[in-house]
Amino acid sequence: MGNIKDLVGKVQFDGDRPIVVPPELQWIGQGRSAVVYRLQGTDLAIKIFYPDYEDLAHVEGEVYEKLNNHEFFPAFYEKGEGYLTMQYVEGITFYDCLVNGVAITDEMVQRVDEALEFACRLGFNPSDTHLKNILLTTDGEVKVIDVVRFTQEFDCPHWRDLKKAYETFYQRRYVPKKIPRFFIEFIIRLYRKRLLPI
Repeated sequence: MGNIKDLVGKVQFDGDRPIVVPPELQWIGQGRSAVVYRLQGTDLAIKIFYPDYEDLAHVEGEVYEKLNNHEFFPAFYEKGEGYLTMQYVEGITFYDCLVNGVAITDEMVQRVDEALEFACRLGFNPSDTHLKNILLTTDGEVKVIDVVRFTQEFDCPHWRDLKKAYETFYQRRYVPKKIPRFFIEFIIRLYRKRLLPI
């Protein structure tokens, strides 16, 4: 995978903003510590960490190695200096399910529970599991796609609170399954400020 190492070396950042990106890399998504690209014409995803977070590539790579390509997570291929390569998974996040009106079912929620329980059995502490880190694949499977914070020691309530909101509000018949993006972002802001009764 020397070619990938060369491509990653050509990516330049201004803080957390990519300013030079080779045309072979197609943007998929971006988080607080990395940006993810698909290598054009392949089923490879490359997660490139911002300069201040490059050490997390080693941390997340070790998590993926222990998860051992389990079906609940993308297949993992390689960790390099400041980057990871893994399976590109076609699908939409639970966040996009809400925006597009794709129903989130009990079975999908159960699959996330199973994924996190599997990680716990391996000694991890699943953290930062939120709507944008859970993927519904085009095959109808559910995958958790960001595991960089599975080694944190504090108790992260994100998934527990999401499940409570799902059971308390989302499942009610009168609650619309298609929710405008601005409203989701408003709810997220309230949640972060601890202004929601969850």
